[in-house]
Amino acid sequence: MPSETNVQTALIFILHMNIIALVFKQHRRAFLVMFALTLLSGLLGIGVLAFINTYLLRSSEGTVQSVMWQFAALLAVYLLAATYAQIKLSKLGHQFVFELRTRLLKRIMDSHDAQIQLTGKPKLLASLSNDIRSISMAFARLPELVQGILFTLGCSVYMIWLSPKLFMVTALILSIMVLGSNYVVKRVYASFRAMRGYEDELYSHYETSLDGHKELTLNRYRAERFYREAFSTTAQHNRNAAIRADSYHAFAINWGNTLMLAAVGIIFYLSLYHHWAGLADAATITMTVLFMRSPLSQAISAFPMLMSSQVALNALDNLGLADYRPDFHSSHNLPAGWQSIRLENITYAYPAQGGQHFALEPVNLTLKRGETVFLIGSNGSGKSTLSMVLAGLYTPTSGKIFVDDVEITDANRDAYRRLFASVFTDFHLFEQLVDGLGQDVSDDITAQWLNHLRLSDKVKIEQQRILNSKLSQGQKKRLGLLAAALENRSMLILDEWAADQDPQFRRVFYETLLPLLKQQGYTVFAISHDDKYFHHAERIISMKQGRLSEHSAAEAVHVADEHSR
Repeated sequence: MPSETNVQTALIFILHMNIIALVFKQHRRAFLVMFALTLLSGLLGIGVLAFINTYLLRSSEGTVQSVMWQFAALLAVYLLAATYAQIKLSKLGHQFVFELRTRLLKRIMDSHDAQIQLTGKPKLLASLSNDIRSISMAFARLPELVQGILFTLGCSVYMIWLSPKLFMVTALILSIMVLGSNYVVKRVYASFRAMRGYEDELYSHYETSLDGHKELTLNRYRAERFYREAFSTTAQHNRNAAIRADSYHAFAINWGNTLMLAAVGIIFYLSLYHHWAGLADAATITMTVLFMRSPLSQAISAFPMLMSSQVALNALDNLGLADYRPDFHSSHNLPAGWQSIRLENITYAYPAQGGQHFALEPVNLTLKRGETVFLIGSNGSGKSTLSMVLAGLYTPTSGKIFVDDVEITDANRDAYRRLFASVFTDFHLFEQLVDGLGQDVSDDITAQWLNHLRLSDKVKIEQQRILNSKLSQGQKKRLGLLAAALENRSMLILDEWAADQDPQFRRVFYETLLPLLKQQGYTVFAISHDDKYFHHAERIISMKQGRLSEHSAAEAVHVADEHSR
């Protein structure tokens, strides 16, 4: 049997890889059970070899039939143990991948919007698809690696028992094989790491080809240059790195096979010509080495996949996302009947990019419950940034936010966000309509808002799901307002909502919908450029280069004219 030291060495070697260490940390009991089953299957494999050498090769004609039945029973037990061990390991691996996938999405959902924008959608999509797939594929090959290592250790102990001298020679050859394979695997790992970087660039190019499809269609010279200089160049780098990885991998496999065959020849040479062992023991050791060849080759073949999963884990760690937490809601609550939201000396600075730097100057603003406030300003003045800070999506660089007299901190920021519903310029339209608590809303309320938004004959909704979302941008924004209104939050942020509406419905928005929202108790914070409707706001504030000012309706029209020049 393998000694306790050998088993510990194998376990330490396996746990040295971060992906296995993570599984061991999160599923220690299941991992140890799986490890014991894998060890048992390895011992049974050695038992098959020992049985062939001890009983089958030395049976007489009268006893061979009984021995064959015993041999068949041993093979059946080995088959069941090895299969069950692989199934347990597969279940453990897929459970880990499931948890990794769901936790990653939860971390994305819990991260600040600024961090999501800084990381970038292409990199996140690459992690959600390629990195998770790499880890999943690694677990598919993990049984081969674990069983190959344990089986090699068991075979080593068996060879020591047969002939210590021949084992030392075999161990020397296997050590040379492992050292050479390790040298090659390092280059495989470097190639995988390069491929992972190119995959981020490829996802960025995919996004560009979809988002800029109209522009690329109109200007085929731009399309050709993008295709040949940007996309194809990155794809070629990725291809070359993949070829290098596969080439090193192929060399590692054939290097191992070559040295295993060399070991067979050397064993027979030393046994027959230098009398290190009898012919029977030499044949058994040779059979053992050949029996090790397939599991060991599979283990070497699986190792690059584990290296690829390590690259994937490193990529996940470098996303800068929030730590995982299972809960969605904080236990903190803010006053349901709040009367004011107060921003005191609020600043916010974006990370410097390309030598440019934008920051909100200290902002002091008080919003009273139930009022309608318009925010105006030119593009790049800080309007959207202020609305993101107000909604709690950006954490202020400095300053304080109060709801009545309650200061907003990290502890109660989730509760603060529960005050808000929004339709930002880059809003996403979910098919499922829910209220502010995530529950289904009544068909009557939905029908009323569809009528207010003049969408009753254009949108089909069944079981509170929007079935046809192929609408104009203005109609999609109306559906966005429908979804926000159904949440029944006390604060509603509308970022240039009317900009995509036709003139007739724009008038409906200002003269009918805003009074209706006020009547239903909403506090509306709307970014607007429609100076002819400024008189519908109770207050008008403007942003210019990150500085906030307040104006009357007449002054606001003059300010808007200046901004439009």
